[in-house]
Amino acid sequence: MKSLMLIENIILLILILFLYIIVWYYVGRKVKGVFLKKNKNLKKRLYWITFWFIAFSYIISSIFKSVVSVNNILASLLTLIGAVSLAIFYYLLILFLFTDVVKFVLKKVGFKGRIRNYISAIYDDGISIFIIVLIIFCFGMWNALHPVVTNYSIDINKSAGKINSLNVVMVSDVHMGIMIKEKGIDKMVNSINKLKPDIVFFCGDMVDESTTTKLKKYYGQAFKRINSKYGVYYITGNHEYGENVSETISYMNEAKVKVLQDEAVKIDNSFYVAGRNDAASGEKVKPLNEILKNTDKSLPIIELNHRPVDLEEAHKENVDLQLSGHTHRGQFFPNNLMTRLIYQDDYGYLKKDNFNLIVTSGYGTWGPPIRIGTKGEIVNIKIKFKH
Repeated sequence: MKSLMLIENIILLILILFLYIIVWYYVGRKVKGVFLKKNKNLKKRLYWITFWFIAFSYIISSIFKSVVSVNNILASLLTLIGAVSLAIFYYLLILFLFTDVVKFVLKKVGFKGRIRNYISAIYDDGISIFIIVLIIFCFGMWNALHPVVTNYSIDINKSAGKINSLNVVMVSDVHMGIMIKEKGIDKMVNSINKLKPDIVFFCGDMVDESTTTKLKKYYGQAFKRINSKYGVYYITGNHEYGENVSETISYMNEAKVKVLQDEAVKIDNSFYVAGRNDAASGEKVKPLNEILKNTDKSLPIIELNHRPVDLEEAHKENVDLQLSGHTHRGQFFPNNLMTRLIYQDDYGYLKKDNFNLIVTSGYGTWGPPIRIGTKGEIVNIKIKFKH
């Protein structure tokens, strides 16, 4: 049985690799038409060597990091090259395919005349598409580097004892490494403190496979500067398990960030915070009713679940507010169309009876360092409890 599964996985991997090579070759042929016709001295062999190195740089970096170390400078450089090239490739593929379809249709319907000549002149062997994609990429990177604050106000129909309201700050999917480095961490900490939170929640994927030990040491000190009445709480996401999760948690502990792993804690005898492990841990997901078995459900319950899933379970267990991330809201168009199909709520606010869900698009980026049609964000939630 295991050998059969191994063969199936190998076949699937070969098919994916074959498709990957085909689509990159398609884009490579188009881009070659842009550069080689504008620069006759550029050798084809040099072009294709460079092209395929860029095409596989992200994959090479992943292998390199697993063999050597994520802290290797060359691995970091390859990751950056790969991430940038994936973003540019993505939109080149979409636009080249679109223009090829348009040209095919126009040819089939016998479309001629000045308008066709104008279209050909604008297309100009693909150079106009290349320029458009570079503009899209620059805008997407600028957009990713300028997160916003998104505000919500919700009412929870339970008494929280002496607490009438709670100012919550939520941050998820920071992905420290490619885009978010030391200055980015400082900027995030300062932005959190400006909101004067009562409590701060880190909802997973704060790091990923590109996060160096140096950056972890840095946040181990930087997060100590977060000012919060009831502290900072953290759960793991799927990407924490793609690297040294114990190292990540140790630096969170050093920063005095309270790590919740399938457990619930009572805050100031007024409300509960339940933190769930991500399914990527490889261990069986602990049922929510087991996590909450010793809680007083007459008090407000806030659940931290990296993925916006198990909503019916949370509703059944009288959770008042679930905070999730993971989706990035697709991060860049048109991926957001896919996340809408996958999740009941891929972004924003959802309410069912007394159950509330807030899904963030995340603070940073994973893979391509761009955001198109989405914003990186810090979420600020003003909660009012029943008096």
